[in-house]
Amino acid sequence: MIFAFFFVPLFAFSSIVQDDVSTTDKTRFAFTTVCQKMVSHESPLIDVVSGTELECMGKKVDVGTFCDKEMAADPYYLRAYVDRATKEVVCHSGKKVLFKYQCVKLTDRKLCESTAKASCEEMKLKLAKRLDIVHSSFTKNEKGIKELNCYFEFLPLKDKL
Repeated sequence: MIFAFFFVPLFAFSSIVQDDVSTTDKTRFAFTTVCQKMVSHESPLIDVVSGTELECMGKKVDVGTFCDKEMAADPYYLRAYVDRATKEVVCHSGKKVLFKYQCVKLTDRKLCESTAKASCEEMKLKLAKRLDIVHSSFTKNEKGIKELNCYFEFLPLKDKL
């Protein structure tokens, strides 16, 4: 039994080392508002499926798709998530994201065996949708564990041409 106690936390360890965001805004929407806009029927029963998904009377809704539409005019929109405590969807905006991820889980294999740029592109879709990748690399920490490093920032339009 003691072995199981020490074994479980090892695999429960989070691989995210750093997720720093230079926040510009957090726009909140009630679950009922999200369901009204995303499904064609009344949704008196709304359940949280995950940190990024709601179920509106049997239909799953990706809150990122909702925020993409609602925040169409915001060039700094980054990501969306469900706030269970307040029963709201949060559309998070910011100008910079510094993200560091340890490659310790078997499920990290695809992410950690690609190029750093490809891996950061994948993370951008989840964490920094409208920002640009300004740095991507793999390093090893002091314990020799491989880490993915991504730095996203809003670059003015003139730099994108």
